[in-house]
Amino acid sequence: MSESKNKLLRYIKRAGAGSMLISIIVHVIVIIGATVWVVSSVQPQRKALFKGGDNGGSPVQHPVKMSNTQPKLDTLNKRLSVDSPSATVALPDLPSNQDSGVGSPTLNTNAGNPGASGGLKGPLMPLFGFKEAQPGGTLIGTFYDFKQLRSLKPNPDFKGNVDAKLDQGASVLAYEQVIKFVKSGWGTGNLAKYYKAPTPLYATQIFIPMMQASEAPKAYGVEKEVKSKAWMAFYRGKVSPPKDGAYRLVGAADDILIVQIDGRLVLDGSLSIKTGFETDQSGLKSYPTAVGSIKKLVIGKRMELKAGQFYDIKIAISEAPGGIFGAYLFFEQEGVTYAKNAQGTPVLPIFRVAPSQNEAVTNAPKFMADGPIWRALPAPKD
Repeated sequence: MSESKNKLLRYIKRAGAGSMLISIIVHVIVIIGATVWVVSSVQPQRKALFKGGDNGGSPVQHPVKMSNTQPKLDTLNKRLSVDSPSATVALPDLPSNQDSGVGSPTLNTNAGNPGASGGLKGPLMPLFGFKEAQPGGTLIGTFYDFKQLRSLKPNPDFKGNVDAKLDQGASVLAYEQVIKFVKSGWGTGNLAKYYKAPTPLYATQIFIPMMQASEAPKAYGVEKEVKSKAWMAFYRGKVSPPKDGAYRLVGAADDILIVQIDGRLVLDGSLSIKTGFETDQSGLKSYPTAVGSIKKLVIGKRMELKAGQFYDIKIAISEAPGGIFGAYLFFEQEGVTYAKNAQGTPVLPIFRVAPSQNEAVTNAPKFMADGPIWRALPAPKD
């Protein structure tokens, strides 16, 4: 043993320690050294580890980073706006697969079937209107019988035969009263003496295929009180076009169809007897068609209209002698090219103020199945 070690042992013995103390000190030194070595050489840097499935492959490491999901304040602060203080606010419709075509140079149609129901989502409108007002606005319809007074007594001015299938006297009466009503400013006070159906109807369009004229009193619930001649249904409301632009109403009826917009008579599509209302301002006054007794669709006056601005509209449809009735109201926008049928007549959209579907029929003009929709305010009080 070296002299230095002997000195250390002598020093420890002098301090009063024995062999056991020496053993403890040696073990402590060994344990501390081993701990330092394990910690420094074995512990790896931690990383997020994701396994891409139980396919036996080696794990793939991906660093984890939180994304910023805070929405932009300008998106949260967007506000709804309307074009008119009196307008109703509605969420926009979901776009359909087929382009409505307004504002595009050419409008296509899928109305190969004259009465194709089309792709518009909406209820099937009863031919003369719903019994209850519809969400989003409708036209309110009121039904009058010129053959009898409000008391259900016969009208002394009626010179016809109520029970005849076709009645010239009823025809004269109907035309006289409708013309008088329109010329007097569409005031319902002029109709106060006639029988009126107690319940109004609410329409989103005027598209009535050729049918028995008795269907109108039945629709208004007065088939027991009213015969199928010399009656009138009067619709009114406030409407706004789909887009700014120049428009014309196009339509026809067997027997009477007259339309006024914004205080201006814009269409007379009546059938046989001249009403005296000249509504054409274009070189082409009508489009040919072949639907029963209706051989043409009359082209109405040009109207400059703005989307978001609402215009008063008044529509009179009437059956004169009895028998068959039908009425169709379309529109066309200036600058838009429409598909045409075999007769060269443009296949136009129905004038309507809400999405709706139509029954498949063959006794009506072809129409654009997914045409643009006008807007309407809630139906006015009767």
